[in-house]
Amino acid sequence: GACTEACSFGAISEKPVRLGTVRLYNNNSRAPIIEARMDVGVMSPVPVIKAAIKKAGNEKEAAILDSPPGTSCPFIQTVATSDFVVLVTEPTPFGLSDLRQSVDTLRTMGIPSGVIVNRAGLGNGSMYDYLEENRIPLLMEIPFDENIARIYSEGRLLTDTDESYREQFRDLYTKIKALIKD
Repeated sequence: GACTEACSFGAISEKPVRLGTVRLYNNNSRAPIIEARMDVGVMSPVPVIKAAIKKAGNEKEAAILDSPPGTSCPFIQTVATSDFVVLVTEPTPFGLSDLRQSVDTLRTMGIPSGVIVNRAGLGNGSMYDYLEENRIPLLMEIPFDENIARIYSEGRLLTDTDESYREQFRDLYTKIKALIKD
């Protein structure tokens, strides 16, 4: 808005532009879901992310924010006010490289984190060595399993089809709460 104020000829004007939408979905049996979706052509997702975080702040329970991968502005904006960040990675050299960047960024920001290893059983042990050397909590492992891939490719939840995963995710929540209190 500075250009509008500085121009004494009135040659510059502003108009509201929709950047995206933030929707709240209430599901009686589960926690509400807040979805932020950018409109096509919007250059930065940050304002839409901020609006979603603001809406999540109105909820009573813990908010789980899903961030795009990497350590760019959307990631930073999503995690900036977090009490704890769960990093999901794969046990591959590429996954380890991305994890190192994310951990370094979070440490710089002073935000604690833990790791879920997805597609466990692939790659080598380097990921686990890194977690141990850096005292990063391994929160959970999800094995490489074609059945799991099929379930989520059909838009279904693993926790609805396998009771053991429902219990593992409950345990995950308990672990995170304990780590936040420490």
